[in-house]
Amino acid sequence: TEFVFSDNFIINEDVKRAFDINGYIIVRFLLGGEVYHYHSKVIMKEAHTGGAHVWHQDYGYWYENACMFPNMGTVWVAVDKATKQNGCVQLMAGSHLMGRVDHHRIGEQVQADLSRVKLADQVCPLVYAEMEPGDALFFHCNVLHRSDQNRSDNRRWAFLVAFNRADNNPLLKHHHPQYTPLCKVPNGRIRESGTVTDMSGKDFFQGPKDDISLQKVATKNKDKV
Repeated sequence: TEFVFSDNFIINEDVKRAFDINGYIIVRFLLGGEVYHYHSKVIMKEAHTGGAHVWHQDYGYWYENACMFPNMGTVWVAVDKATKQNGCVQLMAGSHLMGRVDHHRIGEQVQADLSRVKLADQVCPLVYAEMEPGDALFFHCNVLHRSDQNRSDNRRWAFLVAFNRADNNPLLKHHHPQYTPLCKVPNGRIRESGTVTDMSGKDFFQGPKDDISLQKVATKNKDKV
């Protein structure tokens, strides 16, 4: 379902229903249970400079973090148009059914066993995920994927969000978070909380109509020097 956002956009039952089917719930559906935000990042492939990524599975990294089961996945959101020319993601369709492939380090990257990748190439179709800005690609942590260098005149930025199933909590603490249960409460609790935040001494940027906030920040930084 597609909706056109405007200043008077109304969130009606159709919008709510579409979000339930296609929104955050789709990640829980794909991974088969409650999930949590494992990590996110922005990949910025600039024109003529963005590097290539070797064949790998995300679980090749995450298994080393003591995530014991491959109940994980990624949502890859195109910020810019992604094409073959600017290094869109390439995936081997169905490769997640092979299970985890051995990986080894190549420079700063971790690469899947190329002998296994060559075999996978015989049975798993290669897909070029060419995408428009705002398109989202969902894929399992065991999907083999890579991307070429950006050799075009256009940048290729992407926003990636990784999810882990709540019952797959990493057994070792590392640089990505472990599961933290969230207690959902009604929206009305915001008003009922009674929490008062002291805003004294805090500066707020008011936008281009007034440069006073910027001047204050600049003055403070100058005083610190």
